[in-house]
Amino acid sequence: MIRSAILILAFASVSPAWVESVEFPWNACPRQLWERELAWLKNIGITHVSLPPAGGSETDGARLGDVIQILRRLDLEADLEGPVPDALMPLTRAHGGPLTEPLPGPTTRVSVLDPLAQTKSREVLASGGAALLWTDVEDTIAGDGYHAGGVNFNGEERPATVALRRNALLSGYWGKTFSALHEVPGAKTPQVPGIPAGVTIRQFVADSGVSLVSVMNQSAKAWTGDVKAGYPALKRVIAIAGVSVPVHDALWLPVNVPLRAGPLCKDCSAFGNADHLVYATAELTAMEYENGVLAMEFSAPAAGEVVLQLSKEPVGPFLAGGRPLAFDWDEKELRARLKIPAGAGTGHRVRIGLAVEPPDATAFFDSAAVLVIGETNRLPAKFSSEAIAGRSRLRVSPAFPLSQEAGKDPIEMTYSVTVPNTAVHGDHAELAIEADGIQMTHTRPQLLRPASLRFADSIDVHLADSAALALSPATVPVNQRTGREITVTVRNNSPQIRNFQVELKADGLDFSPAKMDVSVGASMARDLTFRVFAQDASPGAHAGEARLSGAASATEPVQFVVIPQNGAAAFSGGEFSFVESARYRAAFLPGRWLELVDKETNRNLLPDRGVPYVEGQKVEKPEDLLPLVPQVKR
Repeated sequence: MIRSAILILAFASVSPAWVESVEFPWNACPRQLWERELAWLKNIGITHVSLPPAGGSETDGARLGDVIQILRRLDLEADLEGPVPDALMPLTRAHGGPLTEPLPGPTTRVSVLDPLAQTKSREVLASGGAALLWTDVEDTIAGDGYHAGGVNFNGEERPATVALRRNALLSGYWGKTFSALHEVPGAKTPQVPGIPAGVTIRQFVADSGVSLVSVMNQSAKAWTGDVKAGYPALKRVIAIAGVSVPVHDALWLPVNVPLRAGPLCKDCSAFGNADHLVYATAELTAMEYENGVLAMEFSAPAAGEVVLQLSKEPVGPFLAGGRPLAFDWDEKELRARLKIPAGAGTGHRVRIGLAVEPPDATAFFDSAAVLVIGETNRLPAKFSSEAIAGRSRLRVSPAFPLSQEAGKDPIEMTYSVTVPNTAVHGDHAELAIEADGIQMTHTRPQLLRPASLRFADSIDVHLADSAALALSPATVPVNQRTGREITVTVRNNSPQIRNFQVELKADGLDFSPAKMDVSVGASMARDLTFRVFAQDASPGAHAGEARLSGAASATEPVQFVVIPQNGAAAFSGGEFSFVESARYRAAFLPGRWLELVDKETNRNLLPDRGVPYVEGQKVEKPEDLLPLVPQVKR
């Protein structure tokens, strides 16, 4: 690694804030995945999506309307990559809907699959780009076949989503402040001996003194060095030591961020005017003060440090979860220096906290990890005193109906929050307890349906080596002569143990047992085994359903495909069509033969992504296709 020093000065020219959006390809993404993927985008910090406009068909218009309704329930905003049609004007922001005008120009499109996505996106933002549009975020399947994205059809993220996640966190933190920052004149870093040509450093400063330093590494090697930056608090230059930037990566480092209540330090009213974050060598994505603890979240691809200027020595340090973290205190300079561990997982997120002083009053939820949709959820909380408990109130976003009642213990309170059935599974709510105008604790529970059913034996279609799509409704093959056992998984999303009854029904089929009782632990799942009999059923698809009753009610459609002992059954599922015998299953898209699965070995005999297929060729059973396999493999 190369270690060097670079000088940056401060002051003047305005750089506007930006709109960051993700293109959501609703017309090429299976409908059953829309809610899950839009909720995921919201949960990683995306607030705006761009929707391809609908085609001229009535069906396309109806499907676009369904997507917009999901966005409204998630409180996301969206543009249609063009003007809003007259028919959809009632759904614009002016009328309380999610639709906005087109993104402000010029809009830069960046693919998450681009190896240079991180540096390209940061260059757009640092250079005053008005809008950034991320593409290729989702797997898609359309008339031209399957295309891989940053997230596969199973909801699993590929490494390509790191840049998107980090940018979403950065936009959420700096987006409301960046327009007030001014770039240093001539901030393109001059070439310094020993500094790779691809390393660029720029500083942005507000009139208030708030500042950030952008360090971008477009060179072929990871870079570690010392950055000298303007420090507005003392009107001099300071050294930020040991800044590490991986290959084709970028960091926005905070400098001189005040510990005052506002967008950069939430609820930080307990600090003095001179208290501030001096600098950090990782990206700061959140900072807040609660229950006497200053909590900071970072996106840290590598370990770093943060330096704080404080009026008095803090009480002690803590990581989230209560693990102690050592810090150095400079009694003369009144500065605390904390280590930032390298972040784990997608986005490299890490949270550290510093206990500044014992709080005057405290409040804590006993448990509030989940809110069950369609139910009234009771959330016990404990307080430091009876007086504080009596003066407390709960703030909820979205504004769900709520009430509160005193507990058996004078320092306890129970809040009841009713989540409507229209809430989106996988979304989150924000809960905060406050008293005397001060927030004492907060949490972010996930909104989940009471329970769900899943069929482990359902067919999925392999679109590529790393991509498969489960059919909707779930489709289970059953041998006509022997029948089969199937597994139904019951997941209880409630924080309490619950009892359910599961019943299976399908035209022409029998099940043993017909019903089954099951007790499922809190936030756990259990597998149930049923036997399916199909001797009297005709070959082909039979519509059915699984019914859940008891502590929660749900109905899940399922399709059973009866396969004759000799011959084959033809059926469809979504965009796909199938021909299946006792030994083989062939899967098709229009114009493409995707799979020929040998069920004895569970091996696809076709190459990755299948092969072109001429419509109209007569196929009575998958075995008719076997002579084509050798030519395909050649």
